[in-house]
Amino acid sequence: MERPSARARSRGRPLSSSARDFSLILLLASLLAAGTAVSGVVFADANADGRREPGEAGVAGVVVTDGTTVVTTDAAGEYRLADVTAPHVFVVTPGDRRAVGSWYWATAARVDFPLASAPLPARWRFAHLSDPHVEPATAARLRAALEGAAGRAADFALVSGDLVFDALRADAATARTRYAAYDAVAAASPVPIRPVIGNHDVFGIDRRWSHATLGEPGYGKGLYEEREGPRYSAFNRGQVHFLVLDTVGVDDTRYYGLLDEAQLEWIRRELRYVPAGLTVVTVGHIPLRSGALALSYAAEGVARSLLSVGGRTFYPHVVGNASALVDILKPYRWTLALQGHTHVAEKLPADGGTPTRYHTAPAVTRLPQANPPSGFFMYEVEGGEVDEGELVRLE
Repeated sequence: MERPSARARSRGRPLSSSARDFSLILLLASLLAAGTAVSGVVFADANADGRREPGEAGVAGVVVTDGTTVVTTDAAGEYRLADVTAPHVFVVTPGDRRAVGSWYWATAARVDFPLASAPLPARWRFAHLSDPHVEPATAARLRAALEGAAGRAADFALVSGDLVFDALRADAATARTRYAAYDAVAAASPVPIRPVIGNHDVFGIDRRWSHATLGEPGYGKGLYEEREGPRYSAFNRGQVHFLVLDTVGVDDTRYYGLLDEAQLEWIRRELRYVPAGLTVVTVGHIPLRSGALALSYAAEGVARSLLSVGGRTFYPHVVGNASALVDILKPYRWTLALQGHTHVAEKLPADGGTPTRYHTAPAVTRLPQANPPSGFFMYEVEGGEVDEGELVRLE
């Protein structure tokens, strides 16, 4: 007579308490991993009040994404994302509209995006600010820069990282206080702001000083995402497509320049909805190309300039895999890469048969030891052409 298998013998027996507990853990893990089905509508908010009212039609062909999956709205302006595990869902605004309230919202079963009409003149301007390093005592300097941008008729301002004085080495209370100081200035800004994550916006990773723990709420880039939204995104304005990049890699307690693969894959997917040949402007914190930090190179020591990650050697202050982005953007007119980090105004012209110029904005902050001028760049756009930019000094 054949003996029943162990699995067959177990049928009908009650599970032990440990087996029940393990089964419950697996069930909870599967539920958490399943994500949220998100649906909603993108609609033309005629009176810009954030509520859909009779006669306010859906807008077709608008990109909505969670930073992984990319979809477009149907003829009625409706969309669906089947399995969202990211903390936010966001919209890639068309060139003649603005998001009402916010361009991103926390993940939920229903997320709608009201868009208000925002036509542009034939020539229009935007500002590029960087490295404000805000804390309560220095917030006025960013406020002055934004007022200066508004006074020069900026349609919006890009702030390319190091929003706060420092979160790398700060404890949670200090980091949150600095973010609150930045957020207060941003909320009162006379021009719309699109922020970018910088290395000093990453919370707690220098644990020698921060004493943060790996599982602490907001650790790493979590605090930035909690306060400022998705770490990478895109939007259209006029005839220009803007890509907002996260150029900060993290290797345990140190940062370095990197475009992570999840982000690069999202860029590939998002660009499927961008016509080939359209002008693209990128903005990130750590430069894709720069010569400004060459004099600070150190081969060894605490401030050594080289970092080994996964068997590759990186110079932390430029993006080590920038060539991946170059390849992705070949079908487009990538004419301008905006960046920060160095605190030095720098303009590298296009070369090598490519149209891309690399412009690094000076710092808004003014550190006691800093010699370079503090300020920001103003750019003028006509059609798909972005000019060389004007340096505006902050006294």
